[in-house]
Amino acid sequence: MSQRIDGTATSTVADLYRTTARTAAGSSSSTPVAAVAAADTVRLTGDAVNLHQLDKTLASIPVVDHGRVAAIKQALSEGRYSVDPAAIADRLSHFEWQLDS
Repeated sequence: MSQRIDGTATSTVADLYRTTARTAAGSSSSTPVAAVAAADTVRLTGDAVNLHQLDKTLASIPVVDHGRVAAIKQALSEGRYSVDPAAIADRLSHFEWQLDS
């Protein structure tokens, strides 16, 4: 029901309350009301289930390997950590090759 907002409503709140009160008073409380069963169901595809499981697995894996970070820090502080530029270049080029494939 749409009304113009000009202060001249066709029914007042009191009228609506009286109508509701009469309806409630006139209804019989001895008439049982049937319960409505919820029928909402959700079906997930196998891919959705696999993605959910993968998400749970990835969430349990730590982002940073703190043990490896500590070992590299210690090796750096003791001067034992060496960088092999050829190995780094080889891995980078292999990574680029995989991206192009």
